[in-house]
Amino acid sequence: MRRKTFAKTLTYLALTALVTVAGYLALTLRPGDLDFREIASPAGFRELVTDRQVSPIDQFFAAGRDELAASDVAAPEFDAANVCATLFDDPSSPTAGSEHAKVRLVAFFDYRCPYCRTLTKILSRMQRDGSFRLIYKEWPILGESSVLAARAALAAAKQGQYVAFHMRLMNTGFVPTRSYVEALAGELNLDQAQLLEDMNAPDVTAAIQRSALLASEFGFVGTPALIVGRTVVQGAITRAQLERLVEDEAASGPGGVC
Repeated sequence: MRRKTFAKTLTYLALTALVTVAGYLALTLRPGDLDFREIASPAGFRELVTDRQVSPIDQFFAAGRDELAASDVAAPEFDAANVCATLFDDPSSPTAGSEHAKVRLVAFFDYRCPYCRTLTKILSRMQRDGSFRLIYKEWPILGESSVLAARAALAAAKQGQYVAFHMRLMNTGFVPTRSYVEALAGELNLDQAQLLEDMNAPDVTAAIQRSALLASEFGFVGTPALIVGRTVVQGAITRAQLERLVEDEAASGPGGVC
């Protein structure tokens, strides 16, 4: 009996190790050539071809569209000619990384999107080499708690604590609530009263609206979504693929767009 139990344990450990190694290799090995397809609009951009069938965000596509229609981020008029300025140079969009980085990476996300959490960790680790400038776009499409979290993060940005607030929201296992936001503000030594006031400020609302407009302009159907230089990425992407894409964008330049 003990031998059988021991054998089962060894088998389990071997399988666990195999899965772990396979996962590590999938995320770190250099991928083959990346495939792209042209998109009709906006002009000059392209899309990375990914396996959308296994994307962790598929389950949220329909829900995301419904929640966006019912939320307070209804889009005002938007001039498509200003896509580049709104995408890369909007002063209300929090940023991280050097202004002189060759590649600008724009991330659209929702705090209740599971894969957004994984992608946040990937981006955080990749940023250490300074190869790109990260631009955050709050796009809360998964309900009222998502909108509350997005507003709170942008309000935290007014006190110079966006990234810390963003990372805490991404790593929490709780659904964001007003009480959680207040507690988090206290832990980060923010002015809680000012944060709650800024959450409903017109410029915070406008920033979320602009993110929704950009998402619509690029035809995004769910989170996460990235724009890496001139390349659109929808859904899951491995770290290895993303690193290869950043390298490709840095080498090729803007390609006539923006």
